[in-house]
Amino acid sequence: MSRILVICLLVMGGSVQAAETLHVKQGQTHQWGASDNLVILKEMILEDNAVIVLPPELEQLQLEVARAKIGSGVRIIARGQDGLSGADAGDLTGQAETCKRGERGPGGSAGESGADGVDVTLNLAVASLGSLVIDTQGGAGGQGGAGGGGEKAGAFDTCPAPSGGDGGPGGDGGAGGSGGSVKVLYNLLPESGLSGSLLTQITVTAKGGVGGEGGKGGPGGKGIEGKYITKRTLTGNKRWIAGGDQGKTGAPGAKGEDGKEGQVTIEADLRGKVNEIVASQSAQVAALKDQLVQRLAQEKQQVESSAKLAIEALEKKLNAMTRTMAAMTNGESDQSSGASSLEELRVLVQQQNAQLEQLSSQLDKSVNGLNQRIERIEKQVDKLTAEVGKR
Repeated sequence: MSRILVICLLVMGGSVQAAETLHVKQGQTHQWGASDNLVILKEMILEDNAVIVLPPELEQLQLEVARAKIGSGVRIIARGQDGLSGADAGDLTGQAETCKRGERGPGGSAGESGADGVDVTLNLAVASLGSLVIDTQGGAGGQGGAGGGGEKAGAFDTCPAPSGGDGGPGGDGGAGGSGGSVKVLYNLLPESGLSGSLLTQITVTAKGGVGGEGGKGGPGGKGIEGKYITKRTLTGNKRWIAGGDQGKTGAPGAKGEDGKEGQVTIEADLRGKVNEIVASQSAQVAALKDQLVQRLAQEKQQVESSAKLAIEALEKKLNAMTRTMAAMTNGESDQSSGASSLEELRVLVQQQNAQLEQLSSQLDKSVNGLNQRIERIEKQVDKLTAEVGKR
């Protein structure tokens, strides 16, 4: 699985880093590299209150550690970056043309969306663990910018008094970033003294970022002031003309949506457990194979020793017969004795041949049986090895 991930990261332009050890001392902060997507460590030591900060641009991290020693109060911060607030719009200055209503004010800029938290996958062989907090909360959305003020109404004389321009709308708030997903797979090393689940020692915050508030609407532009006008009559009396209304306040911007919460998984690495079991079974099968090979060698040695004794006994009989035949030739024994000795020699040779054939047959059966058992065991070993390779 790791090899497949490494290849995928290389194809996508990711970075793979292998190192011996990462050691962050008590109370210190380690800034993670912005391109270290996959890091494989032989050992990771995070002392009490150590902090690892992942840059938001990393997007995802897979960290595999062969031996992890984690103290108390350790934190991995992988939060998304907050979005920038939108710019406030400026008020319209000046005045509209005579008899014209003021222009509406410009709208405020929308806030930026918050960045998603970094997706974090940890595959740890735990040697010790106090407490660990992983924070992948999404960044907050930026606030919307305020709308600008509307333009002042134009002057009037013979026309009705115009109103001021409406205020500009506030900018929408930016959406909150989604929380990064977190997956912690662990194996407990014997030296850890731990057992069962690590849910009480590992805390994850993967909430979505809060959406930004919408910007305020701009104030309405001033209406033109009322005034007295002279009537066009012989007396030239004056009358009051009311001024125009002030423009309406601009609509506020919409609040940005909150980000979604990231998925969280904390569980024992069953793949590692299966590999341990398969490795143990493979070792047991290999040991059994060695025992059978030793037994075969012992049985072969015993058969060879028995055959050697039988041959030595036959050689002694042959030597005795040879001496008897020599004595007969020299006239030291009668013919009946010689014939009897020859018959005894013939029977002895037949018996020894039969015994040797029996020993040879037993040896062949023993060897064939052991070879068949060894072949079956080798097939089991090959099958277990293939299963380990698939994982």
